[in-house]
Amino acid sequence: MKDRMNPDISPEEAKKLSAGPLGAELAKFPLRFATPVFFGDLPPTSRPEKINNGTASLIDFGQGPLAITCCHVLDSFKEQLESGERCLFQLGECRLNPIEQLISEDEELDIAVIKLTKEQENEINKDTQIGSHFFKPCSWPPTPVSENDFIAFGGFPGKWRTQINSAALEFGTYSSGASRVETVSDTYFVTQFEREYWIQSLGEKDAIDLKELGGLSGGPAFISRGLSFEFAGIIYEFSSDYELLYLRHSNILDSNGQINRV
Repeated sequence: MKDRMNPDISPEEAKKLSAGPLGAELAKFPLRFATPVFFGDLPPTSRPEKINNGTASLIDFGQGPLAITCCHVLDSFKEQLESGERCLFQLGECRLNPIEQLISEDEELDIAVIKLTKEQENEINKDTQIGSHFFKPCSWPPTPVSENDFIAFGGFPGKWRTQINSAALEFGTYSSGASRVETVSDTYFVTQFEREYWIQSLGEKDAIDLKELGGLSGGPAFISRGLSFEFAGIIYEFSSDYELLYLRHSNILDSNGQINRV
């Protein structure tokens, strides 16, 4: 995870803080409200390439549960359907047809919103720390993100997807508890990885050296506002050449889940 939540302290002091319980909790937080998205055939061991995955942010603005992901994730699913392949789609352990429940999408912004039923919400929620809740903002819209803010984000990189058997997959998690915002525009903001300041505060996999982050698309980002966290953005792109993570401002969404460009 990123270790510089407070820009007024030295990297050495921040590393000490991040190595303790605070760092672990910050890194875990976004994963509570994220679940893996995967689609394709449940393959035999010899064909793991037939499964694709992304991430969905689990949000409830007060009008029912929503799963927010990226259009390019759903586009890949649509292509498989149109090719005539047998194809399933799941959010965690919940199987559904996202096209039938899609309530809002914007190809240019690369955001898609899926309306879920209460029964589907219960299927997705498990008694675990990952994907255990739908985030319910105290108010909406949130305070805009600014340069030098620190965000916590998370998701499920395809590189860490493991096929346990012919009918089961396991998804490793990737998260950062304090990643500094470098650039802010009207519709997106950017955080740049600064690996020289990182430490690993939880997990067994070597997250610090992971370069391939395909699968994080749709993952949530949060920002601490003192007494509470705000849902700040949705991951939609990672530039491996420059190690830049691009996120859409969450305030493009109305409280009913509709995308608002105004």
